[in-house]
Amino acid sequence: MAEHVGKVNIKQPVDPERIHIQKDPLHPAAYVVSLPLDSEPSYVWLTFFDQVLWSSLDFWDRKVVIAGKELKLATDPVGMKEKLHWVEGLMSATNKKVDEYNKTQSAVKKAKTIKVLDEDAVRKDIQTWTSGRTIT
Repeated sequence: MAEHVGKVNIKQPVDPERIHIQKDPLHPAAYVVSLPLDSEPSYVWLTFFDQVLWSSLDFWDRKVVIAGKELKLATDPVGMKEKLHWVEGLMSATNKKVDEYNKTQSAVKKAKTIKVLDEDAVRKDIQTWTSGRTIT
């Protein structure tokens, strides 16, 4: 049975003084900014996040990695506010996919339950019909 997938967001409010920022070891002009998440993402959430990330047209000049309860953005500092809005959009689009997934899983579960109930009703009707018959 499929699991209910929880949404993940950047933990708010973000305290700029407590955010870990370090130089990117591979790119001297870039930084890695670690943003805290409100929960650790499930593998399903991470799969949706990767789909959204790789379909983004803005992915070429920044890299994003989820590590535990942190989102790490590696990029240069130019236009950081716009890049943070981009990350927020990734999170929002991923959570929208999660909502759709959960809705679909709920419908599938409900359909299976109805099928079992319908089968039970048919079996009871057959039992009633059979027990009321006289064998000749």
